[in-house]
Amino acid sequence: MKKYFLYPGCSLEASASHYLISVKAIAKPLDLEWVEIEDWNCCGASVSYVGANELQIMVLNARNLALAEAAGGYDIVAPCSSCYVIENKVNRELKANPELMAQVNDILAEAGLSYHGSLEVRHLLDVLYNDVGLDAVKQAVKRPLTGLKVAGYVGCQTTRPFGEYDSVENPRVLDELLAALGAEVVDFPMKMQCCGSGLFLTEMERSMPLVREIIEDAEAHGADVVATACPMCQMNLEIYQGKINKALRTHFRRPIVFISQLMAVAMGLDSNRAGALNRNIVPAKRVIMKALKGAATQVKKPNEEPVVIGRLTPQQQYQAFLDLTAAGDNAQAVYETMKKYRLDPDGVKKIKKAVEEGTLVGPSD
Repeated sequence: MKKYFLYPGCSLEASASHYLISVKAIAKPLDLEWVEIEDWNCCGASVSYVGANELQIMVLNARNLALAEAAGGYDIVAPCSSCYVIENKVNRELKANPELMAQVNDILAEAGLSYHGSLEVRHLLDVLYNDVGLDAVKQAVKRPLTGLKVAGYVGCQTTRPFGEYDSVENPRVLDELLAALGAEVVDFPMKMQCCGSGLFLTEMERSMPLVREIIEDAEAHGADVVATACPMCQMNLEIYQGKINKALRTHFRRPIVFISQLMAVAMGLDSNRAGALNRNIVPAKRVIMKALKGAATQVKKPNEEPVVIGRLTPQQQYQAFLDLTAAGDNAQAVYETMKKYRLDPDGVKKIKKAVEEGTLVGPSD
C-alpha cells in the first residue's frame, strides 16, 4: 500500500467537502493510504489577496512541510490546485535557496520546527496517473461509466506553471483517467480557460462571461457533466449558474463534479456516502445514473439460436467460463462473449454451475 500525506487545505473542509469525501473513499480500491498532516494550516492562498507578504506565505507553507517531514516524510498530496501551486512553489524555492531556507527555519524554530527539504508536493492527478497508473484504475472499476459523456476541465493551476506531470499546453492526464473509468471524454477546447478564480468574489460581472463560455463549450460538444480536480473551478462553474442565467439569459443546469466523485461511482461505491453526489448544488446523480442506464439498455442481447451445451467441447465450455469471468460486469463484453460461443443465458448458467460443482474443469486440473 502506497502512503502519502494528504493536505486537504481549507476548501476541502468547507465548500469542497464532497471532494474530500470522495478522495478518501477511492483510496482503498486503489491501494492508497492517506495520512492527514496533524495540525496543518492554510497555505495562504486567501490571505495573499488581503496583504500577506511573501515571507509570511513562505513560513505558512514551510510549517506544513516541517510537520509532514517530522511525522514520516511521505510525499504531500494536495488535491486543491491552489494549495498545490503555492505549497509546491515554496518547497521548490526553499530547496533552491539555502539562505532562504535558513531564514525560514529561524522563524520555524520559535515553534520547535525545522524543514530540511526532503519532501515533494504533488497534485492528486499526478499520483493517480503516475503512481497508481491507468491499468490499476481500470482494474478497480466495477461499474464502467459507459454512456456518460464527460468534459474534463483542467483550468489554470492544475498543471500550470510547473508542468511536472502533464503538458501545460495540451494536458491529457485528466482525460485519460476519465477514459479509464469507461466514460466518453468529449472534445473540449475550453478545458484550460480561466474560470475567474477568486475574482468571482470581487468582480462577478467580469467573471460570469468566462464561466458561460466554458459551460457553453462543454454543452456544445455533448457533455452530460463537467469533471474537474480543482475546488475553485468546481465552485465557480457550479454555484453561480443561477446568477449567470439571470444576468446573461442562459439556461444552465449543468452538473459540475470532481473526478474523484466519478471514480467512486465507477468503483461501485455508494454514490452518496462515498461519491458525495448528494452534496452537489446542481444535481449530478440523476444525470449520471440516467446516462449509465441508457447505455445499459442499448447493449444488444444475443439473438442467435440458443446453444446446446453438447455442441461445445469441455475445453470450449471452460474457456467460455474464463472469458465470461474476465468480462465481469461489463455488459458489452459479456454480450460479445456469449455471441462468440453462441450461448444464451441458460447456457451460461449451465456452464457456471458445472464449474462450481466440479464436473467441468480446466485442462490443467
